[in-house]
Amino acid sequence: MKNSSIVCGIISLLLLMPSAQAKQMSTSGEADTVVVRHQWYSQAHLEAPGSHIVDKDWIENVRLGTLQLPQCAGALVSADGLAVTSAACLRSLETWIRPTDSVFVADELLQERRLAGLAVEQLVEVRKLDSPEDPPSDALPRTRTEIVAADDSSSFWEYTWRIYDDVRLVLIPPVEVANFGNEEGVYPRYALDFALFRVYDESGQSLDTENYFAWSDRPPDHREKLFATAVDENGPFTSVTLSNTFTYNGTVSPPYTTLYGMLDLHHSHGAIGVWGLPAGWIAGIKESDLSAALNFSVAGKCAQIGTGIVDIDLEILGIAFDHAFTGGRERCVAVSTSGILSLLRTVFEAENIVEELAEQARSAEENG
Repeated sequence: MKNSSIVCGIISLLLLMPSAQAKQMSTSGEADTVVVRHQWYSQAHLEAPGSHIVDKDWIENVRLGTLQLPQCAGALVSADGLAVTSAACLRSLETWIRPTDSVFVADELLQERRLAGLAVEQLVEVRKLDSPEDPPSDALPRTRTEIVAADDSSSFWEYTWRIYDDVRLVLIPPVEVANFGNEEGVYPRYALDFALFRVYDESGQSLDTENYFAWSDRPPDHREKLFATAVDENGPFTSVTLSNTFTYNGTVSPPYTTLYGMLDLHHSHGAIGVWGLPAGWIAGIKESDLSAALNFSVAGKCAQIGTGIVDIDLEILGIAFDHAFTGGRERCVAVSTSGILSLLRTVFEAENIVEELAEQARSAEENG
């Protein structure tokens, strides 16, 4: 993600502080978990060897790269307004579906389909208040404000949201793939639950933004520190850690599932029912990198479905699509950007999207 020179309030900082203590728990066979409380302003920072620093600018980039949808979250992944969320978040709208639609891929901007009635919001400013009775900021066009209290109601902030009501569908997989296995609340999983959309400004042009998450082509590392980016007044910014393997049903979970595992389940269950893949997908999946990560889990909550899971370098590694309580703890289940990228090249034949994601990732790296 490119750096922004604008300095605004921090929504929440995941650091060890007297007023926002983070507690790490580690036991054999389990991951570390950081439990975070609200902390809106801080001069502290977190350093990662050979990597970026989590500071005010880092937090601001995350905040501006995160989108809020109705009951869901999303993440910007290009400077041209391309964004990602869970497929369930868009399918619930039922505004884009035509009678024969199961999958949709836009080969160019002109083919992107307007999602009538959908608006997404970006938290553009956080202002500290002395009391909830403080006069509100001057209203700007296409914005809304709300007053949010800290966890202990000792402090108050004014959120200013920028509203974008021109949102267009770019890609969504078939239902039977997004909900492969028809499972909920468990891990391991093998679902391709994601969708791509593009945000347009009031002039009808794709959103020009400096704040986005570069698309990663790798799976998470073992016990890697990751961050869930959803904006939620009850926990707007959550730190999570890639889960260790855990025991379940007499076996051990994989750190992440793969496309090979999806294909294996398709054949093992006779290629029928909830484990059956669309006929046209089999050849495409076989042309993909079958070792590519498909799903992974992190220890802790991800606040909202559609939340982007990012690393310390602000690369997006996954999109949250479910919660699970397994292995004795709560987990967030995400679809891997690595597996998505592999299938974009093969099954979806969406080379235009692959090129856009690759170009934006290169640009983000060049601009630090």
